[in-house]
Amino acid sequence: MPVQIFLSSSLRKYVPGYDANAGIGKVIETPMKLVDLCREMGIPLETVKIAMVDGKRVPFDHELQGEERIAFFPPVGGG
Repeated sequence: MPVQIFLSSSLRKYVPGYDANAGIGKVIETPMKLVDLCREMGIPLETVKIAMVDGKRVPFDHELQGEERIAFFPPVGGG
């Protein structure tokens, strides 16, 4: 089943040729957990602070069913 994946800021470096406007279209075998999707994409889990599916924050053990929009965000510092 297809999903659309969007990466924020520093996470984009893990996906060569990432297009911030389009994200990444990917076909996954369902069900698949977000943690496994990160591993499959080569994104170290410790670099992801927030995961969202269809606009809602979810835990990394959330199971994807396909046809979802996924967004990953790194921790952000400021001051």
